[in-house]
Amino acid sequence: MIRSHTTTLHLVETLLDVYRNDIESLNLQLAPVDLVMIAEEVTATLTELAASRRVHLALSHGTSDFRRFLWVQGDALQLQRVIANLLTKAINHSPRGSKVEVALEPGSSYQTVKVFDRGAEANSIELPYLFDRFYQGQSNRQAKGSGLGLYLSRQIVEAHRDTIWAEKLTSGGAMFAFRLPTLPHPSLQP
Repeated sequence: MIRSHTTTLHLVETLLDVYRNDIESLNLQLAPVDLVMIAEEVTATLTELAASRRVHLALSHGTSDFRRFLWVQGDALQLQRVIANLLTKAINHSPRGSKVEVALEPGSSYQTVKVFDRGAEANSIELPYLFDRFYQGQSNRQAKGSGLGLYLSRQIVEAHRDTIWAEKLTSGGAMFAFRLPTLPHPSLQP
């Protein structure tokens, strides 16, 4: 009963956020933000969900073996929501015993966050619709959603004036990613 109440409350809050964002546009609290720190925090909060689904969570820093900083000008709370939505989707779509990976890729122009899952392959026909409101796709996933998480994620990334996308992986599964313009490390600014 408590779990059902919590799920319903979360759905109502998401619906209100989506409605507000559609009507009033999203008010961002912009500041220098390290996407690595946000990804680490979100991954830590979702380890229990991943464990309950027997999915291994991994965090990598692109081609590097050591932690890097991915600074952007963004709203930390809203970016946490995007990463949490992408990770939750990946965990819920992945079969037991599989791996979900968050890959952080630094760049001179853009910082990119990619979430890889090994779930059912994304249908190429569905890719353009995955970020539409209430779209759930045609899959045999074990956990059904509201069709709002990816839409809300798109609203947030677009409010940051950038791009979110999905790709079908040839090895099976899907990759969901977003990017934001690189911000020089705050301590290096005059």
